[in-house]
Amino acid sequence: MSNSQFLIPKGRRLVALVAGLAAVAVFAGCDLLNILLGTDTTPPTCQITSPVDSALVNGLVSITANATDSIGVDRVEFYADGALVGTDSSSPYSGSWDASGQAERSRHSLSCIAYDLAQNKGYSDTVTVEIAGVGQTSVYHGELEVAARGRKAVQFDAQAGDTLAGDAQVASGGTLSSFMWLDNDNYQKYVANQAYTALFQRDAFTQMSMQQVVPATGKYYLVFVNAGNAIVTCWARFVLE
Repeated sequence: MSNSQFLIPKGRRLVALVAGLAAVAVFAGCDLLNILLGTDTTPPTCQITSPVDSALVNGLVSITANATDSIGVDRVEFYADGALVGTDSSSPYSGSWDASGQAERSRHSLSCIAYDLAQNKGYSDTVTVEIAGVGQTSVYHGELEVAARGRKAVQFDAQAGDTLAGDAQVASGGTLSSFMWLDNDNYQKYVANQAYTALFQRDAFTQMSMQQVVPATGKYYLVFVNAGNAIVTCWARFVLE
């Protein structure tokens, strides 16, 4: 008997292969079967997590994103002003945009597109950033949510002779009970409910601004305090100059 009698015709081999893949897909789940059959039409989700909307940036800007899909994310593309600036195929997804040479105070859009294994596209919302002025470093720029009877602290490092400047405005929830600028020692006293001295403090406000010289090189905190019974949301923008 010749070996050819044991060969499976090509047509039957193809049917057997498809049947085998289908069996694996059924065992693995409906989503994988949809990919094999070309019926997966659900796009992934994609969201830029950094920088935040309205952030001040300059130089080489790091962009990070979250992307999810029921089966898996193939890659995430990053865009600045509509131009592709990076691609990442592994989580955490990140890219970078060289903002050097952009005009001071000019505003630019950042976005990303996530692709799943079936090459469906998921589009993020657009984040708008502003090019910082010469010598400026962003401390915080964006939305802050302060829990009822809670506080929110923003930590940053500064050099002696820097100027901390910024403003905050309540968007919803009433008023903020207090805003404080504390050095590291006094912040530790504050959280330990000990007597402390603030470098700057403003109480019971819906809008405030400040500009103060940093007294010494070290770690500092901006503290937003809400003594009320409702969540307070505010927008804050602080820079070092």
